[in-house]
Amino acid sequence: MRVRGFDEAWMAAAIARAPVVPAPRPRSAPGLPADPVPLAKLNVPRAVALGGDKAELYVADGFLTPEECEEITRLIMAQLRPSTTTTPPGTTYDATFRTSRTCDLDDSAPVASALEAKICAAIGFDKSLAEKTQGQHYEVGQVFKLHTDFFKANELETYATLRHGQRTWTFMIYLHEPLGGGETEFPDLDFKIEPRVGRAVLWNNLYASGEGNYSTQHQSLPVTAGTKTIITKWYRVPKVSKTAGTGFTGWKLPV
Repeated sequence: MRVRGFDEAWMAAAIARAPVVPAPRPRSAPGLPADPVPLAKLNVPRAVALGGDKAELYVADGFLTPEECEEITRLIMAQLRPSTTTTPPGTTYDATFRTSRTCDLDDSAPVASALEAKICAAIGFDKSLAEKTQGQHYEVGQVFKLHTDFFKANELETYATLRHGQRTWTFMIYLHEPLGGGETEFPDLDFKIEPRVGRAVLWNNLYASGEGNYSTQHQSLPVTAGTKTIITKWYRVPKVSKTAGTGFTGWKLPV
């Protein structure tokens, strides 16, 4: 533009008025075509939609009874270990990012088996698409900083299996509420959810295209008094594979 004789002040003003176009979000499930994203068939009594036009997110009080919550909490407390997170390439593990303790619930326990069946029926996904039910326990000061539940590209390469691809829905239930703090905050949605015994929070981590919805990023705020215990269950996209033959001839679900 300088070569063509445009005025410097005019160019500066034009640049200042130009709209800022954000960089595109990275795809959570790279590769063409995208893995087929299964649709939830929700059957959750008292579910209230809170995500607006940004996310499919629901809160349902009384999903579990206090008695069910107590029984599941006892099972969790008997087998806790320090929680971990994924680590981006080229970085070191941040021990302050997630400071709770966690465990995986074994289906051989009747209470865990009944819980999984109830969640699968509520969200409308087959058990084959589910990860193990995870229990999480927070003491005073413990947190899980801002994160997404869907996998970034480097994480998907690590955590995809022969059957499971990207994460789709998250189903979380508060089993024991703290005396203070411990809210689950969704900053992009501009609200916090207070822990309440038996309250379920469920959301879709993906757009219909299969790309991750960053509006679902969330964090567990510090517990300030008492303790918090929850369970989290994640569901996956069925991993696809090439059909037989030479060249690309489409995709099919694994047998």
